[in-house]
Amino acid sequence: MPLTPPRRAALDLLATWTSERYFRTFRVSDEDAAPFDAILTQRERRVGVTIGALWEPDAAPAGADDLAEALTADLMTDRAIEPGAYVVWVPPKAALPVAEPAFSSLRVSLAKGLAGLAPGDRREVRIPVTVHLAKIQNDGAYMSVTGGLAPEWTTLSEGLPGAYHLDARDLCRLPEQEAEVAIIVSLVRDQAAMLQPEQVTTVAVHDTWVVSRLSASAPEGVTVIAAPPDLDPLEGAPVRRMLRRHVQRGIEARAAAEAAGIPLDLHALAVIGAVTHLKEELATAALRGMNPAAYGGIDLIAIAGDGAMRQVLQPRALPWEATR
Repeated sequence: MPLTPPRRAALDLLATWTSERYFRTFRVSDEDAAPFDAILTQRERRVGVTIGALWEPDAAPAGADDLAEALTADLMTDRAIEPGAYVVWVPPKAALPVAEPAFSSLRVSLAKGLAGLAPGDRREVRIPVTVHLAKIQNDGAYMSVTGGLAPEWTTLSEGLPGAYHLDARDLCRLPEQEAEVAIIVSLVRDQAAMLQPEQVTTVAVHDTWVVSRLSASAPEGVTVIAAPPDLDPLEGAPVRRMLRRHVQRGIEARAAAEAAGIPLDLHALAVIGAVTHLKEELATAALRGMNPAAYGGIDLIAIAGDGAMRQVLQPRALPWEATR
């Protein structure tokens, strides 16, 4: 069965990541992958790969396919965007617009972000959004915050005269650079200083999404990877449940391969995570909570998210080391 675009993107990321990590060239094989989802090859060696997303249902949310189709059309007509394979990593809790003019505005911002990307590169793209700020009373020095700016509530509150509430749910991902976060915080604080009790205002800021370009061998087009917008990226239970499910699929695939006498040098599990920043992924913690016997038949586990890939389980042995 052909891989869905998000799973194919994760496979290409895995091939690139393993090539860079182990200083060997891994390629996506066109051969029949059954019982695995895909096969990577490294010279005569074969790597069976199981791929899945850490959310359910494992289907694109509303607007994802339309956005991918529109951006792929831009790829074919915009000379500023080189032909290739690109991925839009939608931040968790971000709802994709389906109506105009919001859909076209997002499409234009992302298309500009794709321009000039080289294979293997990733880039943050600024998406205009609005946050809502209200002053509750003059007493106190506190700002309650919901949404993407919640981690910055202490900095936002510091020295402010009064009590405030900031609704930043439309901002889903903060920039990686602290200086850019400081600019957003400063914009909000400047507006807060001008408010009187029971006044409400809006602040124009930028959400920060990630776009990336896959290797030159990946199929051309734009893939949009998005989790259901109601999924909480900080909730560990769904991650643990889905990781166990994919681990079990991988174990069953390896057992089927061994029963059929299918040669295999390495077995990898690649999962796609709903993360604002990859350093915040929960798959590593979820794996530590599992019985090692449950995943003993898998050599390598890696998580894809936010335009990159991170190792969750390191192989105990590598096939090319045995020949030394």
